[in-house]
Amino acid sequence: MRFFDTNMLVYAATGQDRAKTDIARELIGHALEVNHDGVITVQVMTEFINVMQKRFKVPVKDIDEWVSQFYPLLASEVTMDMVRNAMYVKEEYGIQYYDALVVAAAEKLGCHEIVSEDLNDGQLYRGMRAINPFKAAT
Repeated sequence: MRFFDTNMLVYAATGQDRAKTDIARELIGHALEVNHDGVITVQVMTEFINVMQKRFKVPVKDIDEWVSQFYPLLASEVTMDMVRNAMYVKEEYGIQYYDALVVAAAEKLGCHEIVSEDLNDGQLYRGMRAINPFKAAT
């Protein structure tokens, strides 16, 4: 199972960086249509909505269309166990709290990979490999 971080959804939706958009759309599309192995949490969805509204000024109607497309990936609310565990993940790896919350959620959901450009590509976080699919594109 793969956990998709917020930046994957943002690149898929914005088209701001063609190479990254193509990669994000391919990975998310594959997870949605082929092997159904991708997940997100409500945290990722709400961060996506915030970025789209605040940074990109996308109309709500358009954001809602993307939310509908990404909805099948939604696997969990953020639980108090995840929130508390994230504090220890942050301390253990020296990463930002919200990135630690992604790691804690991925761990709770039984993921083997975290697809994100915010974590160190190839590093293991609690046994889950961080994958930056954009590393070659940058």
